[in-house]
Amino acid sequence: MKKVIPLVSVVVLILAGILFTQVQSISKPLSGDDVPKPAYWFMLHRKSNIEYLYLGEPGNQQKSQLIKKFQVKTGIPGERPTPLPELVGREYWVLTDKMEAFNNPETAPYFLVLDVPTPSEPPFGPEPYLECSGEQCNWELPGYFGLHGIAGNPDKLSDEDPGSSGCVRHTDEDITYLYELLDPESGEIRYYVRDI
Repeated sequence: MKKVIPLVSVVVLILAGILFTQVQSISKPLSGDDVPKPAYWFMLHRKSNIEYLYLGEPGNQQKSQLIKKFQVKTGIPGERPTPLPELVGREYWVLTDKMEAFNNPETAPYFLVLDVPTPSEPPFGPEPYLECSGEQCNWELPGYFGLHGIAGNPDKLSDEDPGSSGCVRHTDEDITYLYELLDPESGEIRYYVRDI
């Protein structure tokens, strides 16, 4: 019996040490390296033509702050749509670059590039991408997919206008705001798209 008591004491001490270690790790404040840094990210409601810019944990509205809401014009539904990442096995696109587009009558004054696949041959977009009447969509024009302005023509955002060739049109003021605010080189900027 005397040998059992010291063994039980040793087991109790080991368990107490493990419990203390677990409590310490739970209550330990996160170091600067452990805390996720807030990031800018977008959520596009494609059918509604509404785009939201957040700052916080990408993809999590509850852990982010809404910075601004934009009324936009997306690609032509069923013909040259703004691509849904999920249809090519992705969760989101990433904003990779920004550029001046002052001389382009379709996209002036600025263009923000998304990492949507852009082959130089038809269909000029993701392939396979079978959203257009169950067939491969054809965006008809080569070039990047992204966010851009309307070159001073508000009719490009009207209900009468069918839409872009897959890009997301913004007022010139809004695209200028985004161009000046965002820096794709400073960290990942995710662009989520929902078909709502």
